[in-house]
Amino acid sequence: MHPRTGCLLALLVASPALAADPPPPGGLADLTGPRALGLSAAIGTASGNEGIFLNPGAIAARRRYTAETDVLVERRGADTVTQLIGGTVVDSQTSGLAAGFSYQRSREGDYTGNLLHLALGGPVADKFFLGVTGKWLSLKGPEVTAGERDDVSALTVDAGFFFQVADYVSLGAAGYNLVPIGHEAVAPRGAGAGLDLGTDRIAHLTVDWRTDLDRDPDKSTNRWSAGVEVLLGGLMPLRAGYVWDETLDTQWWSAGAGLVTRGVAIDVGYRQSLDASSARLLAASVKLNVFD
Repeated sequence: MHPRTGCLLALLVASPALAADPPPPGGLADLTGPRALGLSAAIGTASGNEGIFLNPGAIAARRRYTAETDVLVERRGADTVTQLIGGTVVDSQTSGLAAGFSYQRSREGDYTGNLLHLALGGPVADKFFLGVTGKWLSLKGPEVTAGERDDVSALTVDAGFFFQVADYVSLGAAGYNLVPIGHEAVAPRGAGAGLDLGTDRIAHLTVDWRTDLDRDPDKSTNRWSAGVEVLLGGLMPLRAGYVWDETLDTQWWSAGAGLVTRGVAIDVGYRQSLDASSARLLAASVKLNVFD
């Protein structure tokens, strides 16, 4: 065999492997819950406790008191690159001002430690809600030089609005990490917006746009996503979604399901890269709900 022919064949064999290189982990910067993970898009929905992370204005849009325990695991092949466990509480029932609290413990990954979120939201006009989330990060980071680590101890803020335009149409937008802390891997500045059509009591379609201003030092990067949720028999939500992701340079498909009663709900969500199946996320939660 001619040497050039051998080199060409080697490149042809290697190219699928190169194309399938897994995307980098999203990690703490992409903190979410199982419902939003399964949908892939939830900024414009009246989400439950996940609004603490995605759009604090949305936590005030429905009257509820919900306590939730959750876990999120991100994998690359056999390696766990992120593992978060914690809990959230949202109370928009006992007063006109909704409040949400989240504690998450990062147990595995480049950054380990504690994340605390305190969200407040309320109406400023008919069916128009504003919210803000204060975020405290206390994390042990990777070693950058001998004896020196990239630890994080900082406070930043998210803010957002939710607008119930009509019975079956809602809009939302949010800004993330509006106070720069100099740790783009865990708290990149960004913004997002979403549109939701339908109702979570039957079925709805939701679409999102989100931009990341920091993780690529040369430019901002965008994500476009869409998801659908159908509630079967008033008890079992089924979800599916898709993300075109410039930030992590891949595309994702997602799916999720749940079991809902008046008092207790269980949710699971899953997302996997279309370009490298070894890149995947799994989230699960158990909720206790108290309604008027």
